[in-house]
Amino acid sequence: MAVDSIEAWGKAGTTRKRPSRTSPLPYALILPAACVAFAIAVVPLIYDLWLSFQDWYLLRNPTPAWGGLINYRELFADEALWAAFLRTVIWTLGTVAVEIAIALPLALLLNRETPIARLASAVILLPWVMPFIVLGYGWRFLLDSQVGPIHYALHLVGFAGNSSVFTEPSKALVMIIFISGWKGAPFLVLAILASLKAIPTELYEAAAVDGAGPLRRFVAVTFPAIRDTLVIISLVLGILAFYSFDLPWIMTKGGPGDATTTLGIAMFKAVFTDLRPAYAAAISIVMLVFLFASALLTLRLQRRQS
Repeated sequence: MAVDSIEAWGKAGTTRKRPSRTSPLPYALILPAACVAFAIAVVPLIYDLWLSFQDWYLLRNPTPAWGGLINYRELFADEALWAAFLRTVIWTLGTVAVEIAIALPLALLLNRETPIARLASAVILLPWVMPFIVLGYGWRFLLDSQVGPIHYALHLVGFAGNSSVFTEPSKALVMIIFISGWKGAPFLVLAILASLKAIPTELYEAAAVDGAGPLRRFVAVTFPAIRDTLVIISLVLGILAFYSFDLPWIMTKGGPGDATTTLGIAMFKAVFTDLRPAYAAAISIVMLVFLFASALLTLRLQRRQS
């Protein structure tokens, strides 16, 4: 009888209706953060979209005037901008490729419980946290044609001539792509390292029992476990590289000629050199749409493979 009474009481408790009225306290607590996020993210985006439809040339119009699609029509007909767009895509893909090429073997080496590995895991963050201005001028010194030790090494292998690589259009973009990937690699190293630490050791033991060698264990156990992390973090780093302005500007200011002019530099020049902020806003909107489509496609392909 006691057991039946307890079961009946439990069933009554599960069927009891909860009050539909929710407390406003949680919403009140997140309201300040939501307002700040809206102010710093959504409001500038709305203003940027509105500005991209204006006809605003500061030497002609002191205030914006409605121009419709005038900036977009000019944008799609601008051959120099399309060249900068292609250069930015090459810059982005190259940066991510260098980051993966550096980060993956480093993460595998650091995935060991040794004092040296723990110390290296902390020191390796230095390039990532280093300010762009310090990093840029440091690399400019290392690649100086007169006193730069790295320039001397590149000269010995035939990559660099007597002048700086930043004066040669065919090599300047390659060099700053490498520097950009070198700076972003530590973040990817730590992300991969965290995924490696989460792999159960039993999987490696089972693979070893089956006779799998190091390469086979990497393909069958390690890579599937870190693939999602590799894709997501590479996507984030690719977005950062696509919008990058500071490193190319510090290193070459878009030169020689337009050899290293990315979309970020093109937007900067549109505002501060050509005095056309509305045109720069249109460029930023096109960049946003392109990045959104690329990220969506990447995530969908990644989900299909998972």
